[in-house]
Parts: sequence; C-alpha cells; structure tokens
Amino acid sequence: MQKLLFLLAVFSAPLFSNQVVQGDVQFDEKRDSSVDDMEALRRWIRDKRLVTVKEIGGDLSISGEVRTEFQDTSEVKDGIRQRGEGAATKKPQYAWDVEVNIMIDYRTDRTWAAIKLEFDNDMGTRSGTVNKIALEKAYAGGRIIAGDTFTIDAELGRRYLYNVFDSKVEFGSLYDGVLFRFSKAWPQVGDFYANVGALLVNDKVNHYAYVTEIGALRIANTGLNLKYSLIDWYKPYANELNRLRYKYLTAQFQPSYQFYPEWLGKKLLKFYGAGLCNFLASGIDLTHGEKQNWAWYTGFSIGLVKKQYDWSLDMNYQWVQAQSIAQFDTSGIGRGNAEGVGLYTNKTDGDPKSGATSRLTAVGSTNYHGVEITGLYAFTNNLTAYQTFKYSTTLDKGIGPNMIYKMYEFELIYAF
Repeated sequence: MQKLLFLLAVFSAPLFSNQVVQGDVQFDEKRDSSVDDMEALRRWIRDKRLVTVKEIGGDLSISGEVRTEFQDTSEVKDGIRQRGEGAATKKPQYAWDVEVNIMIDYRTDRTWAAIKLEFDNDMGTRSGTVNKIALEKAYAGGRIIAGDTFTIDAELGRRYLYNVFDSKVEFGSLYDGVLFRFSKAWPQVGDFYANVGALLVNDKVNHYAYVTEIGALRIANTGLNLKYSLIDWYKPYANELNRLRYKYLTAQFQPSYQFYPEWLGKKLLKFYGAGLCNFLASGIDLTHGEKQNWAWYTGFSIGLVKKQYDWSLDMNYQWVQAQSIAQFDTSGIGRGNAEGVGLYTNKTDGDPKSGATSRLTAVGSTNYHGVEITGLYAFTNNLTAYQTFKYSTTLDKGIGPNMIYKMYEFELIYAF
C-alpha cells in the first residue's frame, strides 16, 4: 500500500504543480493575483466581438486608403540650395513615402462617432521608417435638435480645423475641442449655418482658442455662397516671444460661385476668393514698425471625382503677409523652410529658449506669394492619381532671407 501511494504521488505531482507540459516543452505557469481578472477581461472582449452592428442599432462603416507618394522639392535661400545631396541641410530633394489611412465611422439616428488613424512612413531600405502613427481624428457627436429645417449638433474630440472650417491658407492646426453646429434652411432664400467651437491649445498654461464660421449657401437658389470665419488664438503671455506667437485674431471673408455650364459638359465650375486680416497685429522692429497683417487668395476649380474616369483641377494664387496667420495654423503653399526657422524664434516650434530671430534671419511659414495647381484623376472607382505643384517666393524681401520654393508631388491612392 505504501508503494502504491508513493507511485500515485509521483505520477500525479505534475497535475497539481505549477509545471505545464506542452508537447516537448515544459514551462512555468506564472500565476499572480491579476490572472483571474485578466482572463475575465479576455472573455468579455471575446464575447463583445460577437455583438453585431444590427444588435446595437447603428450603421458601422470601415474604409481605408493606401497611398504611395513621391515629392520633388527645390528650395533656394539667398542663392544657396537647401535640399538634396551636398546641400545646406540634410533634407532630401526627392522623397518617397508610403501611407495608410484607416477610417471607422459609426452612426445611429441621433449619435455618431468617427476615427481616423494615419500610418505615414518614409520609404527606403536604409532611410525608411516603420513607426510613424498619428491619431488624426477621434470624436463623438449627437443631434440636440432635429427639426425639419433647423438642426443643432454637438461634437467633442479631435480632428483638424480644416475638416470643419474652410480656407486655402489657414486652419492647418489640430482641433482638440468642442464644436456646435447650427443650420437653418429657408426655401427660395438659402441654407444658413454657423459652426462655433473652442479648442485646447496648451493645458499646461490653461490656454484655449475660440473659432467660428457662419455661412450662406445657394443664396436665392443660385450658386452664390458666402462664408465668414474668425479665430482667436490670443493669450497675454508674460514672455514677449510667446505673446507674439499667439497674438492673432484672424478673420476671413470668402465668397464663391459655382455652376454646371453646358459648354463644359455640365462639370462643376467654381470661382472663389478670400481676404484675411489679423486684427491684433502691431508694428514691431521685425516688420519695420509696420503691420504685416493681410492675406488673400483667389482661384477656380473644375470637376468632381466620384467614379471611374472623373477628374478635377484646382488653381489658385496666394498672397500672405508675415503677421496675417498664426505660424502653426497655416495650410497654404508655405516657403519650404528646410532649416526650420520660425518667424519670431529660431525654431518653428516657437520655443522662446531657441532665441529670437532678426530681420535678417526670420522665415516662418508666411511672408510669401505664389501659385498652387492640383489635379485628380480616377483610373477606376478605387485607384486615383493625385498631382500638385506649388511655387512661392518671398513677399517682403526686407524681412528675412530671400527664398524660392518649388514642390511637385505625385500620389497613387487606392481607396476601399
């Protein structure tokens, strides 16, 4: 009997020990107080995946893009080439990127949410990257009032300002904040809207910005549209360089007219223009004691791309003074700026610790005029070719170096 008990103990020991055998491999089964909780969480996630969209009462859409991009960038600063092999900086003249965008949208009758993840990496066996991931969009919204001709919506989260507000030269900043949308339609008069929002600039110093855009569309059942926007970045920082960086209250007025002429095969033809002014700008030594607070652009576009063989073309001219738009909020042609020199500080990030610029060194992303041409063509319902050409020169040659910037970009975009 003692021998039998001994043999049972020997052969049953693995069943009660912390040793687990899988195939020919034996390993320790790590146990701690959180194991049971983690297993419960895994079961919950597993069960959650079995819930269908129909069961939760909404409409889920998942879409994506695969992009291959080529850029040829030429930049000359006071006669010195800035990009390419042997140039003043290490920035390449010819650059290749690969990009993937994943978009997830969910909508019910009165609520919605949107997500966009961007994976944008440099190509190259040695120069390539694999870790550039950005959360471009993540917000939720709901309809507060749902009338026949009047609605109010509210949204909270992240996106870019240009996803909501319209401009060719500004609204390039990240928009982390709240948005209220108001819309009202009057037959025979037009469709009117107002977008009002507040966004976080820097939570470390309790800095917020405020933005609004009001518009009238299809006025009197014509193609006339009018839009007016105002954005307030100002905060009275004690540091003079910080105060200058955010001393912007920029207004934009943008009229446009669009129609579908017979002689163009009933393709969309749109003419537009806009004028901008920064009401808080003041004359400083950098700007010769004068305000440099105006900007404007004008252009036209032809066509819309919705299906195979569709094409579109957009051409515009931009004229942007140095103090008209906040440096971090520009979305226009720009100046290239391979060295990354700001308008008020030696670094474009605006950090006062980098030191102040002078009339000889100031660059930034404004103080230019130039032209931009963009074309789009759909080879199939999924595959599209995108091309753009940008050219700008220094507007006021008395502020900073004389710069000539040219950029050509070609993209193949597969959307699904």
